[in-house]
Order: sequence, then C-alpha cells, then structure tokens
Amino acid sequence: MKTFKITILVLSLTILSSCFGDKKSIIGSDLGDTSFVNKNFKGNAINFADVEDVCALLNPEKVAGLYNVPASYIATVGKGKFVQNDQVKTCMVRVKLDDTDWNFLTGMVTLFKEVKASEDQGGISEAVGQGENWEEAWSLKKSMSKTGKWIPNVGKAALYTSAKRKLEIKFEGYSLEIVAPGAPFNKEEKAKNRDFEKITLAMAKDLGFLK
Repeated sequence: MKTFKITILVLSLTILSSCFGDKKSIIGSDLGDTSFVNKNFKGNAINFADVEDVCALLNPEKVAGLYNVPASYIATVGKGKFVQNDQVKTCMVRVKLDDTDWNFLTGMVTLFKEVKASEDQGGISEAVGQGENWEEAWSLKKSMSKTGKWIPNVGKAALYTSAKRKLEIKFEGYSLEIVAPGAPFNKEEKAKNRDFEKITLAMAKDLGFLK
C-alpha cells in the first residue's frame, strides 16, 4: 500500500512539475528525512473549522500594496462561486494592472483539511500530503522540484516552489496553499521580476495564518 501511495504522488507531481518545467529526479534523495519539520511550532493562529469564507480573510488594501495598484483593482471569487466542502475551501484572487477588464493577474488561496488515516480510502490524501502522515509526501514533493525550498520556522513546515509561485504551509489539522497572483505567459509582467516568495509569505501573514 505504501508503494502504491508513493507511486500515485510521483505520477501526480511528475505531471504537474512537467507543466512548469520544474521536475527533478529523486534518485539519491532521502525520503525519510523529516528535518524540515518545525520543532518549535506554537500552534494555529486560525483553525480550519473557523474559516467560513477564505475570501473574507483577505484585505484588498494589503494585497494592492504588494502589487502597487489601487485597492479597487483587487477582486476575489470564493464562497458561492467555487465548490466548497468539509475538506477544501478556496478563494481566487485577481489583481488588475490597469483600468481594463482583461489585463489582470490570477492567484489562489486554498485550505486543505487534514484527512484522518481511518477516512483516507486508498491512502490518496496521505500520498499527496494531506493526510495525518504527511511528512514523507512533503519530503518527496521537495525532492522532485528543482525550484522548491523549505522556509524555516513557518507553521509545522513550509515549502515554497518558485516555478509555481506557490507557498504551502502545514498547520495543525490542515494545510494552506497560496499561489501568488501572476501571469506566467505575460512577457511584460514577467519582466518585472516580482518577488513572489515575499508576496506569498506576506499574504499568509496578512490573512492571519501566521502569528
């Protein structure tokens, strides 16, 4: 069963990483290494069950400040528009770059509830790092990414992948995933060379997840 779970994760990550040109061989990687886990984690600032709508946590003025645009240029799409359930809560974030309706950046903020082993049919949640035993899956994700890096002393663990503009933070009972608003195929936008790592960390703090 464990081999099956790892196979599922490897296939999933291979497909996703290939799309971003971020795939790296895991040959020689120590998948048993858990040194990235924050031993000084002090507990959640926000619990999964207390979040009714992820978008309600977002402050448009603070996001606007990260992109140097007016607060009126920030739009969100969340509860009532996306499928929300007991396991996943999502908010799409759009940052307009000018007064037109077509020139904007898109990002996502998503919460994934941790799935208990007894409820994890087939071990799929564990395989993708959303189960009770998540450490090995997170270690594998990092090992397979060319641009992945651990962010120390953030949550129980934090992984930033620059190729995807994505910050993942593990908390007690759930994980937070932030994809910074961006437009990878917009040459003008790409030339700005924004510090998306800094942006995702700032968003996590501004949303209230980091103490």
